[in-house]
This record gives sequence, C-alpha cells and structure tokens, in this order.
Amino acid sequence: MVGNRRGEASRAVLLEAGKDAFSQQRYGEVSIVDLARSLGVAAGSISYHFGGKRGFYLAVLELAAEEFWGDLLAMRGPAVDRLAQGVDKLLDRAAQQPGSFEALIADVADAEVRQIRDRHRQRIAAALAMEITGTESTPVFRAAISGCLSFIEGIVLHWMHTEEITREQVRDLVLANVFGSVLGALRADPQIELTQRVMDAAKSDSPLLSLFLGPQAVPNPVESME
Repeated sequence: MVGNRRGEASRAVLLEAGKDAFSQQRYGEVSIVDLARSLGVAAGSISYHFGGKRGFYLAVLELAAEEFWGDLLAMRGPAVDRLAQGVDKLLDRAAQQPGSFEALIADVADAEVRQIRDRHRQRIAAALAMEITGTESTPVFRAAISGCLSFIEGIVLHWMHTEEITREQVRDLVLANVFGSVLGALRADPQIELTQRVMDAAKSDSPLLSLFLGPQAVPNPVESME
C-alpha cells in the first residue's frame, strides 16, 4: 500500500511537471531527460509510469482535459452564471496552459490526441444539451451545439495567436454565440423544449427572455402595474 501511494505521488508530480513543460513548449522541444533531472528523478521513471515520452504526453493532455471537466462540475449558481463562469475557466486555461490547451482544441492530425479531444468534447456537448433541454435532445440541437463548440474553439485559437481582440470581447462573442445557437435551434426545430432552469434564468433577464420567446413574452412595466 505504501509503495502504491508513493508511486501514485511520483506519477502525479511528473504529470504536473509535464503539464507545465508541454504548455510552454512544443512536443519536440520537451526533453524528458531534462525534465526528470529538474525534478531530481531518473529519466527512466517517466518510462516506468507512462511507457515513454509519447505516453507521458498523452497522459498530460488527458489530465488537462479532466481538470477542466472537474472545474465545470464544481460550478454552482444559476444556469447563465455558470455558463459565464465556464467561459472564464476556458479562457484561463488558454492563457495559463497554451500548449496543452491548443493541442486539445486545434484540428490536429494526431489520431490519439484527436481521440482524447473528441471524447471530452462530446462529454461537454452532452452536458450542455442536458443543461439546456434536459435530454440528449434532437439532431438539430446536437448539430447546433457542435457548431457552437467549433466556433468557441476557433475564436479562442484566434485570440491566442493574434491578440487582435481583448479577452472581454472573446468572452462576449462566445456567450452571444451560445445564445444564438440555442435560439437558432429553437427556431429550426419546434420540438426542442428548454429546461425549467433555463426558463427561470431567462425570466430573471428580460433581454434573454425576449431573445428566446419573443418580445411579447416580456411584460410591459406600465401594464404590469395596472
């Protein structure tokens, strides 16, 4: 038991160091020998735990994706607030771990990396569908969410590479695209029904309610006083 705990701790230390290394350098620029030396461990420990540099890299990407998923699960509050928090966490990851972040959202040719990305992407898409509609929803809604995620990935990469727009502008564009995607899906498929959580959030925000249900859904302040 002690040996297992020690091995798990050693593996965790290596993963954290790898996350930092692959976030700042490209795969080919990272030396596992130098990395191990900086931690005061034998280079063979990386091969022991991960089977070599390739397995180590994939494990680091898997860790980054799992940590982001854990951040999303830990969020609390109204639906719209959690959406905004999730966008902020996404942008934090892009700024703090650019290398591993880009590997997970770029249109990479690496089949194993793409498999990790697609698996986690599908999990986020399913969670969004469940949050917004209460089910896996319809083909139209799933297509809308998939397109929305592609937009988010693209605009965040654009921001990372060019810095032509501010973080706040990226955040606003992402949120607007999410709302627009949901609205487009609702108009394209009348069978889609929103969850009560989303409806409650919309009711507390008149512009949002008007967006989803039309101007007639928002009571006139003067009329409501009569």
